[in-house]
Amino acid sequence: MTSDRKYRVAVVGGAGMWGRNYLSAYARHPSCEIVGLVDRARDRRDAFAERYDVSATYDNVEELLDREVPDIVSAIVPVSQNHPVVTACAEAGVRVISCEKPLSASLTEADEIVGFCRQRGTLLGCGQAGIATPFMPDVVDWIRDGHIGPLTGAAIPGGLPTEVSGGGCVQLAATRILTGMEVEWVEGWALPSEGGYAAPETADIEADCPAYGRLGLSGGIVCEMVRPDAENRPSCVVAAEGEDGRVWLCGPEPVLISGKGAASTPVRPSFLEQPSNFFHQTIERLMRAFDTGEEPRSSGHDMQQSLEVAIALKLSAHSDHQRISLPLEDRGLRLFPHPYRLFGGDVAGYESIGYSGPPSLPSPE
Repeated sequence: MTSDRKYRVAVVGGAGMWGRNYLSAYARHPSCEIVGLVDRARDRRDAFAERYDVSATYDNVEELLDREVPDIVSAIVPVSQNHPVVTACAEAGVRVISCEKPLSASLTEADEIVGFCRQRGTLLGCGQAGIATPFMPDVVDWIRDGHIGPLTGAAIPGGLPTEVSGGGCVQLAATRILTGMEVEWVEGWALPSEGGYAAPETADIEADCPAYGRLGLSGGIVCEMVRPDAENRPSCVVAAEGEDGRVWLCGPEPVLISGKGAASTPVRPSFLEQPSNFFHQTIERLMRAFDTGEEPRSSGHDMQQSLEVAIALKLSAHSDHQRISLPLEDRGLRLFPHPYRLFGGDVAGYESIGYSGPPSLPSPE
């Protein structure tokens, strides 16, 4: 995607572990001008600003918005900060905002974020479920064009290992995006939280954990989620079956099957010959939203729905696996992710989730 216009962009949390990738992608894109880098870690922030030739740096988003109202803001902040940062940007008139997963730990708060952005006419993206695996946007369009016929089933072959919300929200949203269907009911099973993944002093029903079960989709099909196996986890994020073929979204590229039974055969559409660049595609979906006025795939709504499905899976698991219908009536329900996701590495510690320490500058390109 190239454009004659320059998109004025800012990255909040751009000196963080994930935010530095956004910063680098924007800096390399010929259609983007970085007008602000926000991060409280001043030493890291200044080093990143120097590397990517960013002249304007700020301690908080309020300072940025007092000076600039960018076209696009990527807010790569801890989950606990998504609500204040996103709503501040929407209030200021930013047209496109992206944040990271999960959208919130609170269903009420997730509702408020999505509702406020829509009220203000702001287009909100969250996470990267729309490109959960290489070539996923192309595969979604390929399915929409009818290459495997009407869908008859879906699956998450490895369940939701480790996190039903923090990481599982990507697979849940990817399932909805791939199938184009809403989740109408869930039947859930949960496994004990893995070490360090339950936020301190969190009730078990509100703690992130591995999960699996069944999702009833609006098209009348069921998505089967297999029990996670820590020793043998499939690389497939989500799969779909149609009347005339099957799809497995996995890396390094998807598996696409045309036809049924003995007549089925692998196919390789031309889009698989093109390079797939994760963060380049991530920022371009935000630029495309700016131009079209349409929410990007992996929208705030997608992640709001994923949080609701994750909460429902845990409710079902705690109720003898009873079927839970959506939408949930109690919007005050919560599900807390790993403390690193909730509070960020500078508070929870980067080592708590497996990093060796704070992010460093990448090697010169």
